[in-house]
Amino acid sequence: MRNRRRKDLFEDIFEDIDDMIRGMFESRIDTEEMGEPLVWGYSMTQHGDEPLEIREFGNVSMRDEMFSGLGLEHQGGAAHVEPGVRKPLVDIMEAEDSLHVVVEMPGITKEDVSLDISGTVLNIKARNGDRKYSERVELPARVVADSAKATYKNGVLEVVFKYDRSDKKSIKVD
Repeated sequence: MRNRRRKDLFEDIFEDIDDMIRGMFESRIDTEEMGEPLVWGYSMTQHGDEPLEIREFGNVSMRDEMFSGLGLEHQGGAAHVEPGVRKPLVDIMEAEDSLHVVVEMPGITKEDVSLDISGTVLNIKARNGDRKYSERVELPARVVADSAKATYKNGVLEVVFKYDRSDKKSIKVD
């Protein structure tokens, strides 16, 4: 009996995926006006008991169309295309003493990359001919902006920050 329930669960998941794909094909995106390939994907990350985090990448935003019934954060609006601009795949890894932001942006050089940080927001832009990338990354912790070290190799940008622990203070117990 347990095996049957597991099979039902997987059937439900695959039916949902099938519905999402069907929805993409039926969406209001006019691909003939684009003149370039449509790129869309997502990554899912979950650490321990933290909530599931889903991030899109590509040049098509399908968040509302695909995730509206899942209780995830809503951005508003229908599926839309950002002409010529791709959202890169971004991964954030928290180490004990540093925060690593890894961004996949093939087809550019390190000279094409522009980074700036304001508070806990890292803005990433890159442009090389027809290839354009743009992403706004909300960092999960405060970092020391001046500690940033960025490297770009084989299509992968890595930015490493030290945590900002300036407000951390010891408390004396009496």
